[in-house]
Amino acid sequence: MQVMEICMNASKKTPACFLRWSVQKVTKGLYAVTATIDGSVYDFVGNYKSVKEAQKAGRRYATDLLHNSLSGGRLSLRSANSSLA
Repeated sequence: MQVMEICMNASKKTPACFLRWSVQKVTKGLYAVTATIDGSVYDFVGNYKSVKEAQKAGRRYATDLLHNSLSGGRLSLRSANSSLA
């Protein structure tokens, strides 16, 4: 299993951001990608035919989630954290 992380240290006024995605080989030529923003609950991103495609999808998912969060979108980290409370 391959795990990639994007960790960003924010200023004291904002919480730190933790994004991680993992790629697991399901069968020959099929790789599953999952991602998390909190380290405990993972979202299924999709299945891909190569490790390269899977890593690209994980990176894109994490980047999109981060951009959405910074803009205060529906999938923002603030929304995710408040729904866990």
